[in-house]
Amino acid sequence: MTAGAGSSAYGDATTLLHPILEAGLTNVGFHAICDPEAALKAQEAGVGNTVRLKLGGKVDPSIGGAPLDVTGEVVTLSSGHFIAYGPIGGGTWRNHGLSALLRIDGVEVVVITNNGQATDLAQFTSLGVDPHRKSTLVVKSMQHFCAAFEPIARNVIEVDTGALSTKNFLARLYKHIRRPIWPLDDI
Repeated sequence: MTAGAGSSAYGDATTLLHPILEAGLTNVGFHAICDPEAALKAQEAGVGNTVRLKLGGKVDPSIGGAPLDVTGEVVTLSSGHFIAYGPIGGGTWRNHGLSALLRIDGVEVVVITNNGQATDLAQFTSLGVDPHRKSTLVVKSMQHFCAAFEPIARNVIEVDTGALSTKNFLARLYKHIRRPIWPLDDI
């Protein structure tokens, strides 16, 4: 399992999904790309049909990667309403808006309309994906994924893709900040 962005990032970064697709990995679950336009195109195509679209990378391609030209099968469509059942917010309703599960070669990508980081297994199961049966799960979350996903992971690899939500504070330009300030400066 790998973990990526969170903390109010756009949710449409493609910098991790792109190399996964390029490598031809299989049996992968990926949560999520926030892309209302792609979710709508998947809905227009319909379950069981193939859709060609530009996925993610629309808010600021310079920070999270450009849109990916993909062709995938629309596996599931959902209103995006589901009940979380894990340790963070278990028993509460969540709403990711119109959502789709796209199978792009061996990767099942969750596409959502309302941005939200991965914190609950139901974000997969509500779309018909059993996260226990995936060889690799990719979840975009800074740390909130841990409670739900670490118990089912053989190994957790944290990935900093350099997108908007990076732990590398020195990678960002700060214009209106008093210096020195930790963690940017040694104090």
